[in-house]
Amino acid sequence: MDLKKYYNPDFVSLRKVYSDPLFILILITTLLTLYLLSVQMKIGVPYFDVFNYLNNGLYFAGMGKGNFLYLPPFIPILNAIFFKLGYVSINAIFIISSIIFIIGVIGLYLLFNQRFNKIQSFTGSIIFISFPLIISWAATGGIDLPGVTFSIWAIYLTILGVKKDSRFLYLILPVIMLSFITRYTSGLIILPVVFYILINLKNIENIKKVILAFILEFIALIGVFLVLYINLGTAKNFYSLLIYVTTSTTVGIGDVAYNPDPLYYIHNILNYISIAPFQGTYSQILNPVNSVPSILAYIIALVVVIGLLFYIYRILNLKLRSKMNSPAILKIVTFFALVVSLLLTFGTVSFFISEIFFFLICYLSYSLLKSSKLENIDIDIMFFSWFGAYLIFHSILAIKVDRYFITMAPAFVYFIILGLSEFIDKIKPEIKNKNLKSWGIYLIVALIFLSTSTATYIGHTPKKCFTLDIEDASNWLKEYDPDYRDKTIYSDYESATSWYLKRKINGGFPVSMTTAKLFSRMLQRNNVDYYIDSLNTTKPDLEGYYIIKKTGTVAIYAKI
Repeated sequence: MDLKKYYNPDFVSLRKVYSDPLFILILITTLLTLYLLSVQMKIGVPYFDVFNYLNNGLYFAGMGKGNFLYLPPFIPILNAIFFKLGYVSINAIFIISSIIFIIGVIGLYLLFNQRFNKIQSFTGSIIFISFPLIISWAATGGIDLPGVTFSIWAIYLTILGVKKDSRFLYLILPVIMLSFITRYTSGLIILPVVFYILINLKNIENIKKVILAFILEFIALIGVFLVLYINLGTAKNFYSLLIYVTTSTTVGIGDVAYNPDPLYYIHNILNYISIAPFQGTYSQILNPVNSVPSILAYIIALVVVIGLLFYIYRILNLKLRSKMNSPAILKIVTFFALVVSLLLTFGTVSFFISEIFFFLICYLSYSLLKSSKLENIDIDIMFFSWFGAYLIFHSILAIKVDRYFITMAPAFVYFIILGLSEFIDKIKPEIKNKNLKSWGIYLIVALIFLSTSTATYIGHTPKKCFTLDIEDASNWLKEYDPDYRDKTIYSDYESATSWYLKRKINGGFPVSMTTAKLFSRMLQRNNVDYYIDSLNTTKPDLEGYYIIKKTGTVAIYAKI
């Protein structure tokens, strides 16, 4: 039988597409994200800053006054587009987050693929989306993951620009600016970008044109940024925020997130890999420090550490075989001096000083280790600089929350795959089952991560967030008092009530007063008509006010 006449090249090509790891990754990510989106639409907003982005979206759409307009504007601007099209809903920010998340995962695969093969890149991407912090924050409307998405693409474009075509470098600054106006601290990605360009400066074509383009782009982008914040009237607020972040390690005392421990993220790093058990509270996946690491976290950590030790031994063994000259010895001495300086000053001086020490260490590491036999050492050290830049910044910053680890999660996964690949390469000859090839091991690891993470998410997800009670209470108040827009209203969750009532609500917090009586006097002094209490489990007795409505955890007080 002549089978050639049945050969269909289009079918074979289509089959290759469907079996390509990137296609499978996009399919898995899209289906998972659609599920996360549906859950988020059902349970509501889990975090108060999301309401600030929504309210600012109303401002940019010309429908409201906004809250804290100095906050990153990019997500609110995207919200405004939805609002102007007639879709004025909380779900808009969930949809935006979901779309950007998918774009980020695609970029991460392409980025990993510059160093690893397709199955390794696929596994790394699956591990990334399976982290408790990633899967739980993917569709929440928070800005951490969107900021990381643009950081991923900035690094990817940098590698393409250096390795393949320098014209990709022209796109870096706009993408970094997008990252910055999505989440300000995401702008730190410029440090590993600059580092990677510097160590590969000799390999970049048309470097003078690239530098000129950088200067022109920088001037234009800074100009647009300044005009935006001057027009918003929040330039002073943004400057104050910048000074707070860059200079103080003690500001924040009394804040619920204040934590002076500089090793906070290192201490809890296993919790960021995987948590246990499958059943638990929502706060345990939003903030994994409230949970405990799973067995998977311990196993993968052990395997990765062993693999990375194999990798370090291989590098050092290769370098020790080469002749040591005086410049090399001087570099080694300087390297250890910088390491000691970093350790002695870490957490005691401005993070700028620590970052300088750290990047000098990275540069010397590359200078000592670069070799024709280590063609990817520049990418390895660049990812190390990514992880270290954010770890140093967030460790020294007085305010610490688990979701800040998201900024360094892609680099963290990179080293998980690097250690895993080195470990698998070592044990591969010992595998007796010939049918179990190395790609099969990676696939098993990916499936274990994805299945356990999905099961944990399902087991920890509530039926609703308490902010839905604020929505119900706000809707009730609209019907109870049609003139509510002309009344003075205070709330201890003013960003949420401002959104639901579509007007500016003032903040009022009983915890800021020593007694409920003093808080009552403050309300009376400001002639407050209604006070909406959301956060107090035991509703205080407020002199001159009485509760007219209770909805779940929310109570509405009216002036007597």
